Amino acid sequence: MQRYLTFSYSDNLSKQVYLQLPDSLKLTGDSDSELLLILRLLSGNVELTHNYSNIAIKSRVNYFSGDLVRLRNWKKDFPVLFSEDTTAEDLSIFVQNTKYINRSFYSVILAEISHFILHTKKGAHTSAFIYIYRILEKISYAFPLIYTSKTQDFLKSFDKLKELMVGDKEKKELGFFKKFIDILYKNDSLSDTSIDINLNPNDSSVREQMFKSLKEVIDSSIIHEDSTEYYMLAIKYTDMGSFIITLRNRFFHNLNGGAKNIESNKIVDSDELFSFINPMAMHWIAMVFLQVTSYSLSEFQKHRQHAVI
Repeated sequence: MQRYLTFSYSDNLSKQVYLQLPDSLKLTGDSDSELLLILRLLSGNVELTHNYSNIAIKSRVNYFSGDLVRLRNWKKDFPVLFSEDTTAEDLSIFVQNTKYINRSFYSVILAEISHFILHTKKGAHTSAFIYIYRILEKISYAFPLIYTSKTQDFLKSFDKLKELMVGDKEKKELGFFKKFIDILYKNDSLSDTSIDINLNPNDSSVREQMFKSLKEVIDSSIIHEDSTEYYMLAIKYTDMGSFIITLRNRFFHNLNGGAKNIESNKIVDSDELFSFINPMAMHWIAMVFLQVTSYSLSEFQKHRQHAVI
């Protein structure tokens, strides 16, 4: 029996920009690269169709930007997110030559992101958060392994990462991925910044309860100094993964004893709460994805140059 195709993807760029793109960066619907679909979807220029419900969504949100603003000219503006001298042609060659590498992994991530966008469109933000966490689970082991396979400089640090792969589940979730993120952003100015979650419910009392409920369940060490009481919860950049995991544990697991849980009566409306959290959580995941892909692109270009020489 043929597998049901849950999502379909088509190009949502302006005709002018679309015509300027190299062919391998265009979406044709015919065996498109999953990596390309992820990059295009997260940067906000894909029309996503959920075939079962026939819901079509013109993705406009650019999760690679902290303010989520859409790129004006994808061909010119997106490649420079990798580096100032990266061009659309560079990205095209990379996508074309790595199309079948780790394809099953990227296919899974693409599906999770697509479900996130679908549930966000429906206003089901609590459900959408589940897909954020599912993505985090998938990348928490795969990204370090992909990264180590691309760069020799990381191999020494990988010995330390392997030590974190044993032990209890909580240690593996928090420790392994957190160590990887710390290494990934070592000497990067981003590590000193924060992911800022603005709480904007209509009622000030609800905003205060939401803020307190989140602050009570997370470790104070991951809260950035830029936080503004009751209005903005700033999470240290490299600790955003820990924040997501804690939210999953303290809201969805609702365990008895030990750590404090998020009480549903205090947050009033979970969909509204997660509507504030989800965009910034996905932004952070998108940036980690970009960072790992950037290393893969850099290593690909090095090997290609050596092959030519």
